[in-house]
Amino acid sequence: MAEAEGTWGAPAAGTPAPPGVHAAAPDLEDLRGAAHDRAILSEARVVLARRLGVPPGEALQHLIWLARDLDMELAEAAALVVGAREQEGGAEGTGAVVAERRPPRAEGAEDRQAVMSEAEDVLRRVTAEDTAGDAEIIAGLPEDPAAGAVLDGTLDGAAHLVPVRGPDGRVADFLYARLNAVARDLFGRGAGELTGLRLLRTDPGAVLSGLFDSYVEVLETGSGMECASINYSTAQSGLSRSSRMSVRCVAVPTGICVTWRYHRDEDRQARRLERVERLALLGFGEWDLATGEADWTPQMLANYGLSADEVPPMPHDLPKVVADDDLPLVEDAVQTLFSRREPVEAEHRVVGEDGAQRHLWVFAEPVLDTAGLPVSINIVSQDITRRRGVERALAETRRQMLDQQAQTAQERRVAVTLRRAILPDEDELEPLPGLGTAIRSLAAESTARIGGDWFATRAMRNGRALFAIGDAAGHGLPAAAAMARTRNGLLGLACTEQPSGRLVGWLNELLGHMDPPATGTAVVAQFDPRRRVLEWTCAGHPPPILVRGGQAAQLEVVPDPMLGALPGWEYGTVSTRLRPGDLIFLYTDGLVERRDVDLDERIARLTGILRDSSTGPELVLDEVLARMEHDRAADDTTMFALRVE
Repeated sequence: MAEAEGTWGAPAAGTPAPPGVHAAAPDLEDLRGAAHDRAILSEARVVLARRLGVPPGEALQHLIWLARDLDMELAEAAALVVGAREQEGGAEGTGAVVAERRPPRAEGAEDRQAVMSEAEDVLRRVTAEDTAGDAEIIAGLPEDPAAGAVLDGTLDGAAHLVPVRGPDGRVADFLYARLNAVARDLFGRGAGELTGLRLLRTDPGAVLSGLFDSYVEVLETGSGMECASINYSTAQSGLSRSSRMSVRCVAVPTGICVTWRYHRDEDRQARRLERVERLALLGFGEWDLATGEADWTPQMLANYGLSADEVPPMPHDLPKVVADDDLPLVEDAVQTLFSRREPVEAEHRVVGEDGAQRHLWVFAEPVLDTAGLPVSINIVSQDITRRRGVERALAETRRQMLDQQAQTAQERRVAVTLRRAILPDEDELEPLPGLGTAIRSLAAESTARIGGDWFATRAMRNGRALFAIGDAAGHGLPAAAAMARTRNGLLGLACTEQPSGRLVGWLNELLGHMDPPATGTAVVAQFDPRRRVLEWTCAGHPPPILVRGGQAAQLEVVPDPMLGALPGWEYGTVSTRLRPGDLIFLYTDGLVERRDVDLDERIARLTGILRDSSTGPELVLDEVLARMEHDRAADDTTMFALRVE
């Protein structure tokens, strides 16, 4: 057992000793706390995403809304979500309807691949043909007023094509002899890029679509050809293009003239509408009351579980396809449309062939003639099954969180009650031989932050005074339970009158064998009033501060590990000789820890306050409380002042 006469942490008054191991502990604790919050938030996001059937980003937004709705911090809400999951045995979405996600859609990938493959076959064939005489064909082409009239007289793209014949006299291809100013192919090429080139080399889609054979037939028979609308696809340089197009072909003396118009703008609008319907699960429909016909989009049919070849039901038949419980609602909506001739909106369910229910939100309005009679009905439906599933899952999650919150609140109340029952009131402390004592033990104002601060005093039979201060790790009921066991265990072990190091070693084993295991910090000291010697052990706790003759500094020590961390650790005992009038000040980290201030700065401030404070223990505690500005809401705070008599 080492003994030091008036051992100080620093020679200058008010200057704290080198912090040693304990100074890093609170910073490390902050880092651990932040990492713990992030881990809980990440886990809660995954739990909620699986429960709701939504992406993690959307789950995080729902978690934020839940936290706002329940008026709690995001980390606390996340802990409740995880806690509720653990209470249910890890089952995701217990009691909730999981909303399904639709996978991304690859539009036309297989069709584009097929076009590319066929186009490459055509290009390989036509590329092998000899084009050496093409320039001579163009140069020897006579004037063709008919072709010129066609190209100049059309508002659409137009091209004059002349045939290229093979050795057998059959038409093998066509050459672009001339194009009008507005002519563009699907790749945006006009007269400057195409004149003098062969048709099939620049546009293999002519073969794939069958247009080439039609052009040859027009050339050979002289009959015209017209296609009002065809789906046309072609490829070039590894790229494919598709569009609906209208095309006409007529024979002229030197070949044929082709005019065309791509419906890309109309197709783009149609694709946008189809995507809006598909992404938002919106369907559009119209009932013609005069003809009795119904025109529904594919998504409208899908919303009602109908295939493309099925006939949509008329308004009066609509109740036949909805769930039985929703029949009165739908019948009333149909009655409103025809009798009151007013728009309606309602939600109803449709039962699919597999028995699964689909929730639809429907908007409908009548179209009236000049006499005010309905001639048609416009209807829009949206499949909101996923939304309703998310809402039900969120409602169940909210219920579980409230249950978890109520249970947590009950545990906090038990923790507060247990703390009050275990720790004696300040005016009930028994006198300690050779010491004047004062203590302040302040529970955190926030019940969520009730921690494991504890203190203990005892006048021992051998004439010594035992006093201790400690902090069980964590908050709430587990910390309060660990605090009670640690304090009561120490008081029981004190009857052995063993040195402080031995007592702390036994406490270390006690905490390590708890179920669940616990950890904590402590300073355990024994004061011999005859020799005025303080024998003490520091287990991961801030060491005491000694105030003597207008100076104040931490007692020097290399703290042993915190309790419960290292089983079998042999704790040492430090011996410090004291003088009459010396003041020993012990405290827990709640007094000095603040997230926005460096710990060493806070300890230095506390040391300076003690240096300038009164000598009476009670007055010292009052001055420290008044000047330290500690955060009562963040953690428990316990202070112990002992004056050597």
